[in-house]
Amino acid sequence: MNLGELKKYIESFPDGTRFEYSLSEPFSWRGVYAEVAFSIKDKQCTKEELLAKIEMALSDEFYGYKGGDFRYDEHTPVNFEEDCGSYTDGGYTEKKISEILKLSPASSPEERLVKLAFKN
Repeated sequence: MNLGELKKYIESFPDGTRFEYSLSEPFSWRGVYAEVAFSIKDKQCTKEELLAKIEMALSDEFYGYKGGDFRYDEHTPVNFEEDCGSYTDGGYTEKKISEILKLSPASSPEERLVKLAFKN
């Protein structure tokens, strides 16, 4: 998903929609500094608050974890990590999905796929 797709998805909800989760402020993703990242926060928020965080990613300049300044646009891939110093290559996303679905986390995306595809 890129920033434009994320923005369009959130905009599709009625004004004032409340969500159980929120986004952190955007930061430069440690996996590829030229890509944006957010954390998923266990805090309610509104559609408008989410859009403000996305707009921040589209308008501000960000400093990469090991240097460099970056600007993001609607084509910039979106990543999710616990914080700006973390790089889990999808591990954080897997953990948050498991928490939201109230499942025990899989040790890999492949294990998760197998358990979802071949369940009783």
